[in-house]
Amino acid sequence: MGKAEKKQQQQEVQNLIPGLPDEIAMECLIRVPYKFHNDLKSVCQRWLNLISSHSFYRERIRSGKAEHLVCQVQPLPLSPPNPKDSSSATTHLVSDSAAKITSTKKDQQQDDDDHELHQQRQEVHRTPLQYGLTIFNASNGTWERIRPHVGRIPMFCQCVAVPASRKLLLIGGWDPITLEPVPNVYVLDMVNNSSRWRRVKPMSVARSFFACAVVGASTVCVAGGHDGQKNALKSAEVYDVEADEWRMLPEMDEERDECQGVCLEGDRFFVVSGYGTESQGRFKPDAECYDSKTGSWSKFDHVWPFPSLSPRGSTATITSNRLQQHQWLWFLGKEQQQNGEVVEGKIVSSIVPLPKSVTEGSSSPCVSVTTLHNSQQQQKVFVMTGNGGRGCSSSSSSAAALSSFICNECEGEGAFIMERDMSNGNIKWDHVHLPVGFSGFPCSASFLLI
Repeated sequence: MGKAEKKQQQQEVQNLIPGLPDEIAMECLIRVPYKFHNDLKSVCQRWLNLISSHSFYRERIRSGKAEHLVCQVQPLPLSPPNPKDSSSATTHLVSDSAAKITSTKKDQQQDDDDHELHQQRQEVHRTPLQYGLTIFNASNGTWERIRPHVGRIPMFCQCVAVPASRKLLLIGGWDPITLEPVPNVYVLDMVNNSSRWRRVKPMSVARSFFACAVVGASTVCVAGGHDGQKNALKSAEVYDVEADEWRMLPEMDEERDECQGVCLEGDRFFVVSGYGTESQGRFKPDAECYDSKTGSWSKFDHVWPFPSLSPRGSTATITSNRLQQHQWLWFLGKEQQQNGEVVEGKIVSSIVPLPKSVTEGSSSPCVSVTTLHNSQQQQKVFVMTGNGGRGCSSSSSSAAALSSFICNECEGEGAFIMERDMSNGNIKWDHVHLPVGFSGFPCSASFLLI
C-alpha cells in the first residue's frame, strides 16, 4: 500500500463517517432523532464526544432539527387490581374441584374475593400519591416517562429547564410520605446522562408553592411559597447550576404564597401575586421584581387582576419586539376573559381564551402552560388542562368562534397546542393525544429545545 493510500485510509478513519467530509457527516448526524442519541454514543469515541457536546445541539437548533420537549411532573397512575383478572385467577385455582363445591361455598368464595378486592383498592387509595417526570416530544407527538433513581419525586416540586446546559431541575415541594416541605434539589443532564438523576445541594429554606425561574444562563431564582407550618414566606435565594451553590437574596417586601415566577430581559425575576399568611386564598394584584444588576426588589402594580385565582401554571412569557414590550399570556376560563388586557410599563398581560371544550365544565379550569416557540411571525404554546373536554381543533380571533370535538381515544381531559399568527392575531388550537397513563394534571412544567 502506497503512502497516498495510507494517508487516505487514516483520513477516513478519523472522519465522522468514513468516506464523507465531516460537514456532510454532521448534516446526517444532526438529523438523528434525540431518542437514538445514546445509541449513537456507543458507535465510537468521536461520536461519543460529538453527541455529548453542547455545540452539537446548538447546530441542531441552528439548522431547525432540534426537538421540542415539554417536561412535566405528573402524578403516576394508580392501578387497582382488575376484577376480571381476580375472577379468572380464582376460577383457575378451584377448577379441579369445581364439581365438588356447593353453591353455598361458591357464594362464600365470591364474597371472600370481593372483600379482598375491596381491601386491595382501599390500600391503593391509602398509598401516597407518587409523581414521575413525563416528557412530551411536541415535534413527533410521543410521550415517555423517566422514573427517578433517587427515591420518590417530591409532590408539587418545581420542574425547571436550564436551556444553556440542557439540564432539568426538580426543586422543593412536599415529601410524599410526611407531606412536609423539603429543600431538596435533583438534576437530570439531558445531554450526558438522560436516565440518571443526581441529588445536588439543597435550598437553604424548605419551601413549596413558590415562585421559580431561570435567570441568566445558569442561575435559578426562587422566592416565596410556604414553610412546614403553612406560613407564607418572603425569603428568596438563587442557585448557580454549574457551581452547585445556593446563596440568599434580599427578602421581598411582602409574604407571597402560591406565587408565579417569571423572568424578563434575562436578568429580572418577577414574583407575581401570591398571598400572605393571614390572607390565605386572597391573591395580591401586584408583583415584585428582583433586578440582579442592582441586587434589589421593586414593586409593579396592576399585574394580576384576579383576587380569587392563583397565577401558578397559567402563564406564558412572550418577548415582543413591538414597542420593546414584554407580553405575559394568561390562559384563563370564561369568567376572567372579560378583563381583557392589562398594561404596566413595558409589560402587557393579555388574556387568551381557552377552548370551549375546556371552559364548558368549569369557569376556572386548572391550566399548565409551556412556551414552545416565539418569533415575530408565530407564537406556539403547549397547554394542559385539569378539567374540560377531550379535544379541540379550532381557529379564530375570539372565544365565540371556538368549537370542539370529542376525541374518543384520549385518556383524561385536555392537552392542546396553541398557535397564534402574529400578523393578524388569529389563534388556532390543535388537540394533543393523551395516551393511557399520561392524563394526570402536571404540578409543574418546563421546556427544552434539544
